[in-house]
Amino acid sequence: MEKYSIRILEYANTDKAPVSGQIASAHNGGFMNLTMSYCLIQGNGHNILVDCGVNYDEPDSKAICEAYSFQSTRMPKDILAKVDLTPEDIDTVIITHCHFDHMGGLKLFPNAHFYVQKDEILKSLAALSLPAKFNRAKNAFLPCDLKTACAFICDGRMTLLDGDQQIFDGIRVVALPMGHSYCGEIVLVKVEEDGKTVEKVLSGDVAYVYENVLGLNHDGVYVPFTAVGSPVSVIEHIDRAYALAGHDIRNLIFNHEVRNYETYESVRYQDKLHVATIVK
Repeated sequence: MEKYSIRILEYANTDKAPVSGQIASAHNGGFMNLTMSYCLIQGNGHNILVDCGVNYDEPDSKAICEAYSFQSTRMPKDILAKVDLTPEDIDTVIITHCHFDHMGGLKLFPNAHFYVQKDEILKSLAALSLPAKFNRAKNAFLPCDLKTACAFICDGRMTLLDGDQQIFDGIRVVALPMGHSYCGEIVLVKVEEDGKTVEKVLSGDVAYVYENVLGLNHDGVYVPFTAVGSPVSVIEHIDRAYALAGHDIRNLIFNHEVRNYETYESVRYQDKLHVATIVK
């Protein structure tokens, strides 16, 4: 088995995320902190990103980041420099879903090949074609991002996956249709930890925060959150991802959970952003 390291790279954060958006029925809950991040997998001669952040030089991307009250937003070149890499060093990007904060940086990786679920692209494009009364169905999708994705497909730089698939030895994806997005995917990476082989589950937005999985006050009852799918499909996806993680919350990696930087060995930089090491 190939040996992989995994790190979480924070590229922005916010202290103004509505609690009710992340924890269903938390009415009048005020605001909470969230982190914006992507994961770096290294090994077997590859530098792989799971998601790719935002392109702050793109006006529509910058505008939506500001609308969501992102703070300390940095471009991938600045974030990757912390781990002695450049965007040119990234050979593979696996996109968990097409929301702006996960695939807005597509243009910034000139040597990368991209993987995403076919239905995620097609149904996101279909959502953009809907009239304004359906805007809630396309809230976090940016036309500029999907235009870039379509160009990459035409250029042979983006592979559309049809369900579960092995990407590399020890790295596979599992498709989760009609949950948080139209057809997101989670990325499973086999690693050696404490003398055992385990799979770390890089969850995209299958869950935002620990409470979605562990329940309020750790009562074990899954808590849904904002999604294009139903609350039932959201909690079914949480259940599947948690099972694939061996029901060990440390094996389920969140993109937006600020407690990542307490759970894993982390460094906080002068820009107020973190790098956390999941597996060395």
